[in-house]
Order: sequence, then C-alpha cells, then structure tokens
Amino acid sequence: MNVFEQAGKLASAALAAKQQVDQSLAKGAEDLGTAVSSAQQAGGHAQQQLAEIGQAISNWQSEMAAFGTSGMVVANALKDLPRTAQALAEEMPKLARRLQTAGTRLGDAPRADIDVMGLFEKIPGTSKLGVSEWDMRVFLSDKHGSHIYPHSKGGSNGAKNIVWEVGADNVRRGAETMTGSEQLYIRFYNAVDSILKNSTTIAKLGITATGTAVLTQAIVTALSYTLDLHRGDITPEAFKGKITEAAVSAGIATPLFFVIFIAVMALFPQVVVVLSAPAVVAGFNALFGIGVALPIVQSLIRHVEADGFGREIKEQYQAATSHGEAVIQNSSQALQQQWQQFFEKPSAIAEPAVETT
Repeated sequence: MNVFEQAGKLASAALAAKQQVDQSLAKGAEDLGTAVSSAQQAGGHAQQQLAEIGQAISNWQSEMAAFGTSGMVVANALKDLPRTAQALAEEMPKLARRLQTAGTRLGDAPRADIDVMGLFEKIPGTSKLGVSEWDMRVFLSDKHGSHIYPHSKGGSNGAKNIVWEVGADNVRRGAETMTGSEQLYIRFYNAVDSILKNSTTIAKLGITATGTAVLTQAIVTALSYTLDLHRGDITPEAFKGKITEAAVSAGIATPLFFVIFIAVMALFPQVVVVLSAPAVVAGFNALFGIGVALPIVQSLIRHVEADGFGREIKEQYQAATSHGEAVIQNSSQALQQQWQQFFEKPSAIAEPAVETT
C-alpha cells in the first residue's frame, strides 16, 4: 500500500469522524442559540428561559465532555515540550545537534536558534506525544533535511527552506528544485510515517482518553441523577439506562475527537505550538471540569425546584430567579433602545430659506 492510499484512509477517517461530531455539535449549538435568543426577548419568564438554556446545554454536554477529555489528554501529553533552543539543547541534546546540522555543509554558518526551533516545529506532532526524544529521533532516523530550493543554487539553510524528507528521495532529486506536489507528498508521507512509528503511544493515549471519558461520564451521570432517584422522579431502570447511555455516548464521541486531533497534528505540525501552550492546556482542563460539574449543578437545581432542600431554599431560589428575570428584561430593553438609536435615521435637515428681493 503506497503512502497516498494510507494518507487517503487517514483523511477519510478524520472526515467521517468530523462529520459525525459536527452533526451533534451543530444540533447543540442550534438549541443553545435558540434558547439564548429567547432569553433576550423582553417579557419572557426567567425560569422557562433558564430551563430552555439548561436543556440545550445538557444536550450538548456529552460532546463538550468528550472534546474536553480528548483535548486534555493530548494537551497534557505535549505540555512539557521545550520552547526555546536552549531548553531543547538541555533536555534533548542529541535531537538538538541533529536539528543544528541537518541539511548543512562543511563550512556553513551555524544555524540560528530560530531556525533550529523552526525545524523542531516541522516534526509531526504525533511524534511529540509523550515528549520523548527517542520517538522524535526514530521519526527522523531515515530523514534528511532537504532543501526546497537547492543549496547548490544558493538555497538557504533556514527552516523555511528545509523539509524532513526520506533520504533516498532527497538524493534522487539531486540539485533540482522541490516542486509543490513533492512538498505535498512529503507532508502526507510524514503524517502517516509519524503515526505508524509512534502508534504505541498514540494507542495508549486514545485508550486513556476513551476510558477516562466513559468512566467519568458514568460516575457523573450516576451522581447527577441520584437525587432524582431518591425523590422517585425516575425509576431504577431509567437510572441505569441514563448511566449506560452516557457511557456509550462518551465511548463513541471521544475516539472521534481524538482521531481528529491526531490527524490535524500529523498533517499540520505547527498546531502543536498552540496545543502545548499553557493557556490551552489549562483551557482543556477547565472544559473537562465544566463537563463534570455541569450535570451535578443541574441536578441540584432540579432538587431545589422539587422542594428537596426545604421550603426556605426553594423560596430563595425563586427570588433569585425573579431577580434574574428583571435583569434580563431591563438588559433586553436597554439593548433594544441602543439598537434603535444606533440605526435611527437622522431627521431631515431643513433647507435654508432663499431670500427674495
């Protein structure tokens, strides 16, 4: 099987996964948008509006949790990557020396730090999962730092003019300029090669993400419907059914998101700079936390509305809801007034009177 067939299968799998996920996300986004739009209309009732928003978020919660879990596992597997040439030299000295000399000739000026990091960023992200110097060196073991514009014709050793290419192909090209189709072939080949060479780490992370999502959703769903079961609002059979449904949903959605992450990192190595950023890592961890907390918060709200915590708590909740209704109405009216004023046509300016003699 040639590389284009393998790349085609990779792209098809990622596309199929994206289409299934997009359908769920689009439905959730549509429901949420409708609910929020309804909440912005004056004269509505806050309890009903908040219930609509809560239901829309609930419908979207499983996909959000699956996305957060996959992103959290991937981001945490990349977060310790070196971010400077100095850190790279200290943490991965053999790899740093390879990046410093790849594609250079005897007598060439030393490669600048920015170009060293540029070549590091061109290593597919799937080879960087787990932050293993060995895995990255395995990927580069049969690669040359090939010049897009030949060195013999004045091509620079900068990262923008270098791609990681199988050594035999580089030697076969000789002093010819690398074509656009050759660069595209190299991108797909490297993506597939990186996944195959680091398949063990990728598989372990995929299993971790899926297992974490399934177990978390099962536990969270059980916790979030325990009070409903206690009140008798649902039967034990329905309680078990909700847990099973949540676990199955997580078991389907999480691998789909994980496949998308893997395909993107393999084909577009530079995206790893974003995924490994501390803010992004923290964001995925927070999204995972929201996916856990949201169903529990909704469970507590249902218990309050059912008078499960006592009359006093329910009255306080109703008072807060009424206050929220007033805030929504006032904000909506103020927004409508500002909108009308902004688009209000200026009154016609009277033409100056013409003096007559």
